[in-house]
Amino acid sequence: MNEELRHLTVQLITAARVPLAAGAAVCVWLASTMGVWPVVVAAGMLVLLELTDYLDGRLARKWNVAGTFGELFDPYIDSISRMTVFFGLAAAGASSWWLLLVLAIRDVSVAYIRIMSLLTGRAVHSRLSGKLKAGVQGAGAIILTLTLLPPAVFDQIGLPGLIEFIAPARLAVIFVVAAVTAWSAFDYFIGAVRGSASNRKNL
Repeated sequence: MNEELRHLTVQLITAARVPLAAGAAVCVWLASTMGVWPVVVAAGMLVLLELTDYLDGRLARKWNVAGTFGELFDPYIDSISRMTVFFGLAAAGASSWWLLLVLAIRDVSVAYIRIMSLLTGRAVHSRLSGKLKAGVQGAGAIILTLTLLPPAVFDQIGLPGLIEFIAPARLAVIFVVAAVTAWSAFDYFIGAVRGSASNRKNL
């Protein structure tokens, strides 16, 4: 496999997150009328989505095709896919609409930080807060999806009392996702400001 094909393969794996996210969003929307299977399929799609997020970076490094395009394309696809998933969860009543605004503000802010940094000759690489944000959002989406399981499922597994904890569990997950997402935006901003100050000192 030549370098061009390896690069294309990595980008296609990254782009696969969009149809996976769209499929998961449709499934969670159908969960209220179709029961267990849409929830199971949606959770499976979200697990695959997270696997592609791990696989594309690993392959890019292994095949030595990592570059500026991938560094910008990956977070762009992440933004689209995660907002699609949380839109579906909000539409299904498993998440809050205001969380979408937090996700959007964070991703738009970090995108502009990346652009401004590139224009000033500095590359903004992924930060620990970004990786943690991705993990928390991914796990949060899967947990919120599973809260859409019909009450009969909890009866069948002998844990009918879990139904009472669904609402508080959703709220806790929503606030954790929002807090980590907001912290990630602040962390990127602080990193960009420090980098800018360092550049000025070197001029």
